[in-house]
Amino acid sequence: MFSNECFGHVQPCSAKLNLSLRVVGLRDDGYHDIVSIFARVPSGEALVVSRAEADRVRVSGPMPVPIEGENTVARALRLARESGVDAPPLDVEVVKTLYPGSGLGAGSGNAAALLRWLALEHMALARRTGADVPFLLSPHDLALVSGVGDVIDPLPPLHLHYLVVFPAPSTGMGSVGTSGAYARLDRFAGRRAITEAEAREEATLLIRRLAAGEEIGFLPNDFADMLVAESPSYLDLFGEFRRRGARAWGITGSGGAAFAVFGAPIRPLGFAWPFPVRLTLSV
Repeated sequence: MFSNECFGHVQPCSAKLNLSLRVVGLRDDGYHDIVSIFARVPSGEALVVSRAEADRVRVSGPMPVPIEGENTVARALRLARESGVDAPPLDVEVVKTLYPGSGLGAGSGNAAALLRWLALEHMALARRTGADVPFLLSPHDLALVSGVGDVIDPLPPLHLHYLVVFPAPSTGMGSVGTSGAYARLDRFAGRRAITEAEAREEATLLIRRLAAGEEIGFLPNDFADMLVAESPSYLDLFGEFRRRGARAWGITGSGGAAFAVFGAPIRPLGFAWPFPVRLTLSV
């Protein structure tokens, strides 16, 4: 199954932006149901898979974050073996370019890339690996995602351009852990809960407006009010997006990266950032 030609090649990874994100319920198992518009974006990250004497997952590249416990790639490999995949011991080098905890699901994109390398288009396995993995394993560039991230309804492409901004830690808008963010959201008094039907209707209208090229402004995300309350500097960033002609802007996932939507390619160097920025991504 795994010939020598399989090894040593660069396997590109994807990430995602949430053009909308509504949390519509809490399950008995502690997971949250969502309704969200997912847009695939290139992350610039990659995997290099080689033969080894024993399984090893290591991180390199501009963001060589240390692995604490079992990361998503190691989990994907373990679950693949438990499902019956007979692969030789693997050395998986994860070339990281994005900061963790930014809301782009880059770690899930790494895991999806490994499952694709293993030729496992298995959504049940993807769901067990991580919430964003099913979409990033799918062939779709845009989808309405619901359930716990495992129900994927593909949407026609929008042909938009995105500018993603990663604030520096000194701004107080840095890395946000997903599990902790959901727990904080459950306690946040300022959140207005909406139903799944309302969230789907909102997402459908948003897609129509984006496809029509309308100016929308702030995009719906249940984490946004909480993040802005904790870090009002987000408002300065959104103001800069607006001044530079963005059609829409918001926060992806549970934060802390923010992004803007444009109708044409945008150069990050043309922006005067209102606070320290550690990375920008233009796609």
